[in-house]
Amino acid sequence: MAQPRPSLTLILDIDERLDSEELRLEISRCYAHVGSALVRTHPASEGAPENIARFLVKMGGRPYLHAGDEADRLWNDVLERWFANEFHKVGNNMLVFNRRQRDLHATELFFDWIEIELQDGELVAGLHLDTASGIDPACAALLSALRDARNAGTLGEGVRRVLMPTPAAYEEQQVAGQAAAAARVEAAEAARAQQAAERQAAREAAAAEAERLFLGSPELEGEEDGEDVDAGTAAGEDGADDPFALDEPAFAVDYRLWLVEYDDGSARVFDSARAAFVD
Repeated sequence: MAQPRPSLTLILDIDERLDSEELRLEISRCYAHVGSALVRTHPASEGAPENIARFLVKMGGRPYLHAGDEADRLWNDVLERWFANEFHKVGNNMLVFNRRQRDLHATELFFDWIEIELQDGELVAGLHLDTASGIDPACAALLSALRDARNAGTLGEGVRRVLMPTPAAYEEQQVAGQAAAAARVEAAEAARAQQAAERQAAREAAAAEAERLFLGSPELEGEEDGEDVDAGTAAGEDGADDPFALDEPAFAVDYRLWLVEYDDGSARVFDSARAAFVD
């Protein structure tokens, strides 16, 4: 028997300050192969724009969220793999979209969260995207862990939404991750400067030796040519001149801490590695 195929409606919920006819046309063009993609806006907040990609997942009315033989089969055999594929497809499309927008000198569109509405919105899972607006397809396993924890009663009753990681945890990671990324850039620049200085010193030494021996210096020309090759190689290695290079995140997101929100408006922090609340 053929396995049922999930369907995705992708709602791109963007800050109203970013909205324009040109952006909507470009989204329509670039997201056409992803599936049904809709754009809606929300009022601007006081801070930087925050954009959310919402996944509305349908399985033809079949239950898949609560534990049960058929639901477990659907989840294990179909949905987890499907989520991984969709994360790869949508996340990669976000990176390609922004690269193209840069080429056109147009507005880039970075997303902060993917929110997945499971079983017609009975449970919402929010996964924070990385700093490049991408997501690791392996994050599909987080949805399985969430489903298992919910069905086991580990998260308590009345769970409405779970954010992974907690906003506070992500902010801490972002500060540390961006500092580490800046340090890596500084170290790379220092290494390139040292290499350039060493090449210059070698050229000067070769020229001095040639002058001492009253000889020409073919080595000097070779070294100069080599410098151009090295510089070109270095530029290629960091991807600055690669028109097809996609953005790399400043750090890998740690999804260990979850913010569990309940129907009554309360919220608790859950450590998924220890399977226990931390407050």
